[in-house]
Amino acid sequence: MKRIALLMILVLSLYSCETDDDGPNLNFAIAEITGTDLPEYFEIGESYDLEVAYELPNACHKFSNFSVNQYIAEETDSTFVIEIAALTSYDANITDCTEEGELTDSRTITDLRISSEDYNNYQFKLLTGEDEDGEAEFLIIDVPVGEPGPTTPQENTNT
Repeated sequence: MKRIALLMILVLSLYSCETDDDGPNLNFAIAEITGTDLPEYFEIGESYDLEVAYELPNACHKFSNFSVNQYIAEETDSTFVIEIAALTSYDANITDCTEEGELTDSRTITDLRISSEDYNNYQFKLLTGEDEDGEAEFLIIDVPVGEPGPTTPQENTNT
C-alpha cells in the first residue's frame, strides 16, 4: 500500500511539472504615482492614513500592492525617508491589451505612525517611473515633524 501511495505521489509530481501550461503568466510592473494627500506637518504620537493616487500603464494591469522602503537619509540623520512604489500585475500571455477601463485610481496606506522624536522631517519619494537611462524618477515631498513656523507673505499668496 505504501508503494502505491509513493507511486501516485511521484506520478502527480511529474504531471504537475509539465511545461506546456498555457495558463496565466503573471508579471509585475510599476504604476506611475501621480500624487498623495500628505498633511502640512506631522505630530509626534499621531498616526495618519495616506491616500496615494496612481495611473495604470493600461487597462490590462490591475493594482497589486504598494512597495514601501524606509530608511534614514545618509546626508542627515534627522530625515526619515519613505519610498513608495505602486505595483501592478498583468498576464504576460496577453500581448495586445484590448481591455478598456479606468486607468487612474487611488488606494490608502493606513496607520503611518509618527512615534519618534529622532526625526524632524519625513521625506516621501513617490516613484513616478524611469528616465531614458532606466534610472528611477520620484515625486519628492518633505513633511516636517511638529508645527511649521509662520509663513512668509510670499508663501501665502493665491495666484
